[in-house]
Amino acid sequence: RKNGRTMKEVNKEIPNKILIGEIRNALQQGHTATLRVKGVSMRPFLETLRDKVVLAPPQREKIQTGDVVLAAISKDIFVLHRVTKREGERLTLRGDGNVYGTEECTISDVIGIVTGFYRKGRNKPDSVESKKWKIYSRLWPSSPLLRRVILAVWRRVMV
Repeated sequence: RKNGRTMKEVNKEIPNKILIGEIRNALQQGHTATLRVKGVSMRPFLETLRDKVVLAPPQREKIQTGDVVLAAISKDIFVLHRVTKREGERLTLRGDGNVYGTEECTISDVIGIVTGFYRKGRNKPDSVESKKWKIYSRLWPSSPLLRRVILAVWRRVMV
């Protein structure tokens, strides 16, 4: 979406190396991009192949704890995870569905920042500025023990 115009949605499976390069180019030109989630690291909020995220060009100086970003954590390895800590130019990232594992990157490794989510086949995105998203973000536990319990229950109920 640019200048209020909506672009036609196209669904194709493209290797990450190519797809992320195209997303990076679009964001650098001031566009937004919508990306279908693939992977389970952002469960229970985002489900693989079901949900989509809206990415915007990052304002790197404004990235803060709680933001969800698309970042390169090494050459050709990309994650869509939440920022759990910022120390100057260094970011620590962790997926909501990850109990212990974290990744690190620099601010310059951030490709895009999530501004909205299309969940459960909905046609209207939930904004990261919405009350629902802010409550979820604050309530989701940072404690590995609580995450482990909640995710174990989630897997048993949803599978």
